[in-house]
Amino acid sequence: MEYLERENLARISTWGKVVGVTSIIMGALSIIFSLVVDLTSLISGIISIITGYLFYQTGVEASNIISSDNFAVGNVNELLSKYGKLVLIMGILTIISLVLLIPMLIILISM
Repeated sequence: MEYLERENLARISTWGKVVGVTSIIMGALSIIFSLVVDLTSLISGIISIITGYLFYQTGVEASNIISSDNFAVGNVNELLSKYGKLVLIMGILTIISLVLLIPMLIILISM
């Protein structure tokens, strides 16, 4: 088995944290906006915060691996576990979006 490359971990660490924080901020703004104007953005804001948190945690786990210089299976499995949860949630949300979008498109086309 090949060794993990520090460069890849550094990229995951940096961008996981950046995307996570940005997603959390955008989700919070979406929730605030939905409370003031319209409640339709409330669910998307909550989902954005949850996925942002998972992105951020993925970045933190990559940072932990880099700082400890310990590429043991347990540390890498923790990173992959967080990433796996993120991918699962994103997949479920994509499927839900498609299930909701296709009937709306059919209704719009039939009008």
